Amino acid sequence: MCVKGNQKNLHKGLQAIAQAHPPVDVWISSERAHGRLEHRIVALYDQVEAWQQRWPGLARLLCVYRCGERNHKRYAEAHYYITDLCETAQALAELIRGHWSIENQLHWPKDMVLGEDSARHRTGDSPANWSFVRNIFINLARRSGFTSLTKAKRFFANRPRDVLLSLT
Repeated sequence: MCVKGNQKNLHKGLQAIAQAHPPVDVWISSERAHGRLEHRIVALYDQVEAWQQRWPGLARLLCVYRCGERNHKRYAEAHYYITDLCETAQALAELIRGHWSIENQLHWPKDMVLGEDSARHRTGDSPANWSFVRNIFINLARRSGFTSLTKAKRFFANRPRDVLLSLT
């Protein structure tokens, strides 16, 4: 679970542990993709005793440092995680990357392109039903060869026949 700034005590506690203790495992990687170079250092800590009462099952603390260049601007950031898994730093880094893959390929498009978070459907089965419809659209668009959901929306907007044909 990612620990963000709105969990102030836990966030500060993880920062303090990362500064005061050596990690039990570290994994370093670099990747050049999407026009940017990013370096990641994943540091794993097992000093969890102070937090186990509030977070039963807590096994490890994780700090992911990312730095690189995006749009010709340098950046450096640290993200903190807690986990009940006793895995290596590399294995946990791959799990986190897998989560972001889901976030970037499904959650972000559903919200930013299809407006899911701003939808007015809030009660009963309506939110789940509309989420299902959005999932169908995303799958249809990708199956039809679209890499951009915005382009797929424009293409299918007034072509119900093409939508139906894409189902076959």
